[in-house]
Amino acid sequence: MNYNRLKQRCNNYLNHYTFRNIGYLTVGNIISQIISFIGALYIPNLLGPERYGVYNTVFAYVGIFSVFTFSGLNKVVIRESSKDIKNTRNIIESTIGLRNFFSFFAVLLCLIVVLFIDYDKGTKVYIAVYSSSLLFIGFQNSVNSLYQTFEKMKVIAILSIAKNLVLVPLTILFLKLGYGIMSLIIINLIISLVILLVNIQLSKRILSFNLFSRIQINPTYIKSGLNFTILEFLGILSGKIDLVMLSFLTTPEKVGLYSLAFRIVEKGLLIRGPISLSLFPHYSKRFDDKTAINKKSLYNHTLFMLIPSVVICIIVILFSKIAIVTFVGAEYEESAKILNVLVLYLVFNYSVIPFGLFLQTIRKERLSVAISVGTALINISLNYLFYKIYGIIGIAYSTLVVEFFRLISAISISELLIRKK
Repeated sequence: MNYNRLKQRCNNYLNHYTFRNIGYLTVGNIISQIISFIGALYIPNLLGPERYGVYNTVFAYVGIFSVFTFSGLNKVVIRESSKDIKNTRNIIESTIGLRNFFSFFAVLLCLIVVLFIDYDKGTKVYIAVYSSSLLFIGFQNSVNSLYQTFEKMKVIAILSIAKNLVLVPLTILFLKLGYGIMSLIIINLIISLVILLVNIQLSKRILSFNLFSRIQINPTYIKSGLNFTILEFLGILSGKIDLVMLSFLTTPEKVGLYSLAFRIVEKGLLIRGPISLSLFPHYSKRFDDKTAINKKSLYNHTLFMLIPSVVICIIVILFSKIAIVTFVGAEYEESAKILNVLVLYLVFNYSVIPFGLFLQTIRKERLSVAISVGTALINISLNYLFYKIYGIIGIAYSTLVVEFFRLISAISISELLIRKK
């Protein structure tokens, strides 16, 4: 009887849209990241620590400016469309003009700031070229918000796999032919543009909308979008600031050593995005049902998040050194020590997901912003302090402390809000 009950419960979960969408995105991300992981083993080896450090500095620096595309509007569109799906076209078109304007603004800001940064001329040229990728973000976010609203996560998963199936082999090929960092940037730009054009065509099968709508000002959307954008900025900053700060504090070679550990940990986050993307519209639809999102469901989801993170941590700690030396090279041996510390970040990062989404869906974005501002300030301060004391592994220690603080803060605030219901 217990077996049949368990079987029925599992079938209910699998048939539920939320878990089905998590499944699509998770499988898609796993396949995509496996392909990407192969590239992550070859690229450091082919570039060497110094050039690999420059390569990661470029992508981290431009990544920080992606938030200036007003990326927070994406969650506003998903939240509002999930509650009024018949009005999705109007909601999307009312934000496209702003998104496109801010995409151009992000490129301009990125180029202006880099002029005043103490990077060498080559690095500045790489950044200038790759900054053009920011122009695609407004369009891509509009299309993705449509997929997420209609819970078409399967499309996102397939396109993610397709992109990496093309990008990784071409990257390895060009490096083996003797081309350098610029070739990687150009390949990335071309493939991203092609994927965007395919995305736009596929989205028309769900709902056709004008990608070049005029700028419209909706105070409610802008206010919420700004809160979400600040959250995303602080999230991106926490993920990129380590590499950017290291690029100022130490040599490109040391940045390369840290980058390898950081990139491997990023692969451990492969199902974080799918889970967040799938749970957010689910939480949004149930916002008005006060019994739907409660303490029990939040902790159940947290337990669900912990399982993959703990498994990944154990595997990495056991095999990191031998794997890095064997597959990447002995010159990256120091990366294994950094990785064994940094991988513990996954446990805290996964655990905070339900509580962060809870605060966002009940329109308490400002509380999430306050938590993120606090953690960002602590992160920057501890990065500098711990680097001076422990060297590059100190940046990993700082990351753990900051993520633990963020988890405790999110849990405490969520508990208080639930009690007030």
